[in-house]
Amino acid sequence: MDDIEAELNGADNAYTEDESDDGTSVRTITRAPSSLLAPALCPVGKSESGFFKSVRLCLEAIREAMLHQQWEEAAKYMSYYTHALEDTASAKYLMAREIMWRFGCEILHHHPNTKPEAIIDFYERMKNFGVKNFAKISLDHAFHLLLNGQPEEAKRQLSVAESWRYGKQSFTAQSQDLRLINAYRGFLDYIIWRNKRSTGEDADQQGDGSSREMHTYFRQASVTLQEVIKQPGVWDPFVLAYVDMLEFYNDHKGAEKVLKDYAYDKTFPANPNAHVFLFEFLRKHGAPERKLMKVLEILQMLVSSHKLMLVYCSMLLSSDDSENTEKALQVIMDLLEYTSWKHNVYAWKCLWDVITDLSERCLRDVTEQEWQKRKDLWTPLHFRACHARKDAQIDRDLLQLKTFIAERHFPGRGE
Repeated sequence: MDDIEAELNGADNAYTEDESDDGTSVRTITRAPSSLLAPALCPVGKSESGFFKSVRLCLEAIREAMLHQQWEEAAKYMSYYTHALEDTASAKYLMAREIMWRFGCEILHHHPNTKPEAIIDFYERMKNFGVKNFAKISLDHAFHLLLNGQPEEAKRQLSVAESWRYGKQSFTAQSQDLRLINAYRGFLDYIIWRNKRSTGEDADQQGDGSSREMHTYFRQASVTLQEVIKQPGVWDPFVLAYVDMLEFYNDHKGAEKVLKDYAYDKTFPANPNAHVFLFEFLRKHGAPERKLMKVLEILQMLVSSHKLMLVYCSMLLSSDDSENTEKALQVIMDLLEYTSWKHNVYAWKCLWDVITDLSERCLRDVTEQEWQKRKDLWTPLHFRACHARKDAQIDRDLLQLKTFIAERHFPGRGE
C-alpha cells in the first residue's frame, strides 16, 4: 500500500511528549506528514490517558511487525487495535477506521494462513463499517478480485459501488473516487471482452466479433471508455484498451483518431507515452516514414533519452536529406548526454554513422560546430582515462569506436 508509511509516520509524529514540572506526561501537537492525520487525541496541556497510550503503542507494534514481515504478530496486535474504534467521539476515529482497512488488508494478503473467503469477508465488513471510504474500499476489493482471476465478480462489485449512496455529504466527498469506479468498470468490461475473445480463438472460432455476448461487452466498454478518455488526464491503460477493441473490429481510422487526440490535445498533460502509442500504431499499420518522424520529433522534445531516438536517428539518416542528417547529429548527441546511454555501443555506432554521412556530404563543419557547443560537457563526460578503462571492461568494440570518433572528429578534448 502506498500510504502505509505516511500513516505510520503519523503515529510517531502526530505528538511529542514532554515531562512537566510535576512529572506528568504532556502531549503537544506537531505537524505530521500524513494527510490522514486528524487533530490531537488530547487537548494541549492534558496528559495522555491510558486508553490512548495503549492505542498508540499498539499501532507502533503493528508497524514494527509489518516492517519485519511478522504477519502473525501483526494480526495479533491488529485484533487489539480494534478497541481504538470504541472512542467514536474522538477526531482520531476516522483515521482509525482507515488504518483498520489498509493495514488489515495488507496483513491478510501476506498472512500464511489466510483463506480467500476471509479476505472477501473483511472487505465487506470494512465497506459497511467505513462508509466514508466506501468507494476506495470497493475499488481495492475489485483489484483484489481481478488479481485473483475474477474479473466478472470485480465488475459486479464496482457496479454495486457505482450505484451506492450514503447521504449528500458522502457522495460529494467521494465523487472523484466514484469517477474512477466508473472508469475501471469500463476497463473490466474490456478485460472480460478480451478473455472471451481469447477463448474463441483458442477454440478455433472465427474472431470477428460475431458472438453476441462478446459484442455486448464491447459496446459496454466502448461507451464507458469513450467518456473516460475525453476527460483531461493520463489514461494510458484505458486508451490502449479502447484502441485494442477498435483494431479488432477493423476500425483503424477510429483507433488512429483516438491516439492522435490523446497525444495532441492541448488540454491534456504532456504524456510521452501517448506519442509512443501513436508511433507504434502507425508503424504497425505501415505508415510512411515522414509521418512516423513527425511523431518521434515531438517525443524527442519531451524525452530526448527515449530508446526510440535510435530509431528516429536511423529514419533521419535514411531520408537522404542533409537537413535531416544534421538533425540526427543533434538527436544522437542529446541521447549520449544521459548516463544510461554513455556505454551503449549501438548509440555510439549511430553517432559514427551520422558523422560519416555528414563527412561524405562535405559537412564536416556541422560536426565541428556541434562539438564546439558541447565539448565542455562531453570531455569530462566521455573522454577521460577512467572512461576508457571502464569502456574496455564493458566492450572493447565500444572503446575502439569512441577512440576513433574522438581522434578523427572531436579535436581539442584535453587530457
